[in-house]
Amino acid sequence: MARVSLIALIGCYAGNAAAQSHHWSETPSETVWRDAYTNCDKGYSVDLPAGVIGHASLPPNPNHGFLISAADPGTTASVNVETQRIVGVYDQYDALELGSARAYLNWEIEAHPNWVVLETRKVRFGGLVAVSARYRVNAAGPPEVGKEIVLYRKGVIYVILLRSTSQDQAADSALFDKIKAGFRLLPFPRGECSNP
Repeated sequence: MARVSLIALIGCYAGNAAAQSHHWSETPSETVWRDAYTNCDKGYSVDLPAGVIGHASLPPNPNHGFLISAADPGTTASVNVETQRIVGVYDQYDALELGSARAYLNWEIEAHPNWVVLETRKVRFGGLVAVSARYRVNAAGPPEVGKEIVLYRKGVIYVILLRSTSQDQAADSALFDKIKAGFRLLPFPRGECSNP
């Protein structure tokens, strides 16, 4: 009987330790996510493929998503929006009161006059009406291409994006598709929450 209680106690402790483990760690320059990214404040999570690392800002900066180097998805070196080939997910409140995914995409296109839009279309994603876009960036240097899926829910905008080069687009799109497949909407929190 005592042995069964000890085994149950060890099992309970191991379960609590596993429940308290994090998918993130902090480096001197950023927060690094492995296996999964969770943003409980904005109500979503993303399963990360094995070996893929998401890079985000350090606290006390707001938690607004993550970036992945499409050229080296497992890199532990810093990744930022200046990196030419990236896959990422970001979120923001609808401070401009645009009211829909389409309105946000239209605003974004207008804010980037060097984008040549190749396609936009309405899609269903995560149970929501969303909009997807493909575009080319006219800029100095190697030709850049991009893809985005924009979702809108209760005043929060979610964007899943790919920025790549023409020659690397096929390989980078495969990573984009995996991140897109791992995106999950969660209930909005009722009070404080924490990211596992």
